[in-house]
Amino acid sequence: MTGAHGDAGLAAMLDDLIAQNLARDPARRQLLRRPLRAVIEVPDAAVLASLRIGRGDVVVCDGDDPRAPVRVRADGMRVLALASVPLRSGLPDVVSREGRAVVLDLLTGRIRVRGIVRHLGDVRRLTSLLSAR
Repeated sequence: MTGAHGDAGLAAMLDDLIAQNLARDPARRQLLRRPLRAVIEVPDAAVLASLRIGRGDVVVCDGDDPRAPVRVRADGMRVLALASVPLRSGLPDVVSREGRAVVLDLLTGRIRVRGIVRHLGDVRRLTSLLSAR
């Protein structure tokens, strides 16, 4: 894990979350085999963090990555919900109340995920890395 973030909270939080998830479940390291670029934006806190994943490493930086094909935009509470929602095959599990709530947020635009259609596999890998479950 290489955290290239300064003192911004979002990048530090994502870096710590991913490190803890990988330590708790070493099998998740397989999710780092292929390159992935993503941006997580939290407009209500006016922060962005970019993630570069690949070759067994994750780099989390403050700010935007214009080349990232996967972009998640949600308020702070919904970003936290994404990290705690139960997953099924890397997507919110609609059997659970929390999973249905996240899917509803996706359908109503409260959570926006650019790249979910063209880069579904990458979105699934990202959510699996971020999930604390």
